[in-house]
Amino acid sequence: RKGCYKLGDKEVVQIKSHGKMKKHSTVIDSEGKIRAYVVTPKKGLTKGESYVLKTVPSYDGQEPVDPKLLAKWFGMEKDLKLYGFAKIESKKTGMSTGTAKYSIVDGAEDKFKLLYEAEKLGSMNLHCIVRSAEGDAVATASMAGMTFYFTVNAAEGVDLAAVLLTGQCTFSPDGATAGALAGAGVT
Repeated sequence: RKGCYKLGDKEVVQIKSHGKMKKHSTVIDSEGKIRAYVVTPKKGLTKGESYVLKTVPSYDGQEPVDPKLLAKWFGMEKDLKLYGFAKIESKKTGMSTGTAKYSIVDGAEDKFKLLYEAEKLGSMNLHCIVRSAEGDAVATASMAGMTFYFTVNAAEGVDLAAVLLTGQCTFSPDGATAGALAGAGVT
C-alpha cells in the first residue's frame, strides 16, 4: 500500500496524506489505528515547520489545539481534540541538501526538547542520516538508482515514525504532509 513502511513483510507504520489544499497527514500503526496527526502551518520554498498532534495531552494541564482552526486550515473534523506532541523544523541548505529537527514537547507550551536531527546529503538520489540529540546516527535512508523505493536502516528502539517524518522534511520543507518517502514506498 502507498505510504507503508515494512519490516520484512510486516507493515509497521503508514503515513497517509489527506486533502489537497487543506491537507494533513496521519501516522497509522500496524493495527490500522491512527497514532498521530501532522500539520504544516508554516511552509515556504526553503523553510517549513510542522507539528505532530496526538489525542492525549503531553503534560498535565495542556490545552488542546483550537479545533476550529484545524478544521479551517487543515480540513480536519471540527470535533477532533488534539494536543501538541512534537515540532519538526526544516530548511533547505542547498539545491539538493537540507536539514530537519524533530523536537518533543517538554512540559510547557512552546518548550521543546530536541530528539532527532536529520541531514540530506548532496546527491541526485536521497541519502539521509538521522542522528539523536547527542549526535549518534540512529537511521539512514537511501535510494538506489532511479527507483521509487527507499531503504531505511534504523537502530533498535528509535521512534520509527519520528525518524521517517524527520527524514522526509530534509528534502521538502513541508515533508511531513507531502509524504515523499511514504508515497514512494519504502522497503
